[in-house]
Amino acid sequence: LAVHKSWPEPYQAHETATLAANIQHLQQAGLSIFLLASYFNPAHSDADFLMRELARVRLNIELARHCHIGVVGSETGSLNDDDWTRHPDNHGATAFHKVEQSLARLRPDLALAGCDFLVEAVCDHIIHDAESLARLNTRLGEHFLVTLDLANLLDADNVADWREILADFLGQHGERIRLLHFKNFILAGADKVSVGLAQGLIDYAEVLLMLAQRQLTHVPIIVEELSGEALRESVDYLRRLSR
Repeated sequence: LAVHKSWPEPYQAHETATLAANIQHLQQAGLSIFLLASYFNPAHSDADFLMRELARVRLNIELARHCHIGVVGSETGSLNDDDWTRHPDNHGATAFHKVEQSLARLRPDLALAGCDFLVEAVCDHIIHDAESLARLNTRLGEHFLVTLDLANLLDADNVADWREILADFLGQHGERIRLLHFKNFILAGADKVSVGLAQGLIDYAEVLLMLAQRQLTHVPIIVEELSGEALRESVDYLRRLSR
C-alpha cells in the first residue's frame, strides 16, 4: 500500500490518526496489507529534503506498527536526485556510503516498532545487484531484508543471462527475501517495454520452479506495471502455473 498516493492530503499533513484509521478500514474490509511502500532516495544531495524524506519514512514505520503491518520498503535511488536514472557514479563507494548512512538512521525506529525494511535492487540505482544488496544489508543488520524484482535487475546488456542472475540472487539472499515483484518486458532497441507476464523475455514458469527449489513459494507476489485486462490475464497465468 502506497499511503502517500492513496491519501495525499492527510499524508502531507502527517495526520497519523486519520491515516491509521483509513488503513484499518481496509483491513476490516478483509484486505490483507503486507507492506507500506515508503520509496525515497537515501542519496539525495539536498540535506533538508533528505531529512523530510526520512521523516516521511518514519511516519510509514509508525503506521506499520500501529496497523500491525510490520514491513516497509524502498529502492535506493540515484545520485541524479529526483530523477532515479543511471548516473556514472551510482555504483561507486561514495554513493553506497550515502545510502548506508541514510538507512542506518532508521534502525532505532525499526527496532522500536518491531518493523522490517525491505530494500529493492535496481540495475540503474545505487543498490543494483545481489552483491551490493548483500553488502548493504549485512552492514545495516537484522531489520533490513529483501524485495526481489528480477526485471529491475535486467537491461539490454544482461537480460539473456536472467537465469544465472536469478540463481545468484537466490543463492545470496534466499530466506531473507520477503516480497516478490513480478513484471515482464521486451526490448525496443535498448529500451524495456512492459508486457504481460506470459509475453516477455523472462519465463515465469522457470522462475516459479526456481523459487520452489529454494522453498520460497510462500513469499507474497505483486504483479507490477499492468492494469485492467492485462493484469487479470497475468494473474490468471500465474495461477495456472502454480497449479
